[in-house]
Amino acid sequence: MAWRVLVADDDPEICTLIKTILRSASFEVQLCADAESALVHLQRDKAYDILISDFMLPGISGIELITMVRANPQTARLPILMISGHSNYAMDARAKSAGADHFLNKPFTLTQLRSTVTALASKYRPLTASEEAKIAASKAGAPAAPAAPAPPPPPPAPPPPTKVISGSGRPEAIKVTSSAPLTDAKNSGSESH
Repeated sequence: MAWRVLVADDDPEICTLIKTILRSASFEVQLCADAESALVHLQRDKAYDILISDFMLPGISGIELITMVRANPQTARLPILMISGHSNYAMDARAKSAGADHFLNKPFTLTQLRSTVTALASKYRPLTASEEAKIAASKAGAPAAPAAPAPPPPPPAPPPPTKVISGSGRPEAIKVTSSAPLTDAKNSGSESH
């Protein structure tokens, strides 16, 4: 069994990007659009090896989510990666004081995401030799298999992630953009006029 990752982010483009990056590295990924769904998955599903949460989520904020995860004895040791497109030192400090193990600013590179998630997950639950062999075999066998014809591409979703390509032709970074407004989930519904 590969590492199991739970992602809580309300931006479907970010979720798809993270899922694609991590699945290509043999992670099993479950996506949630909000903290409430993430809490249900954490209680109901087989244990996860890492939680990735956006800082700003609708309803329960990312900070409140990780505080709740840390308060629960069953999930208190779960590694948590907090991500945010609205980076500043105060957000990083708040995330870490609430219990996040690491904070990644968007945009992040493919390598940054994979290496951070791998390091956090392996610290929590190292893969067994048979799991590593199974992953290596699946990677070695995948390119040799004949490819089926690709289905027609889906219509483009505005705005797509922007790839920064180096002179070698390989992606170095992905600029992640979000159309979600910058709001404080804690105070978003509390104002009355």
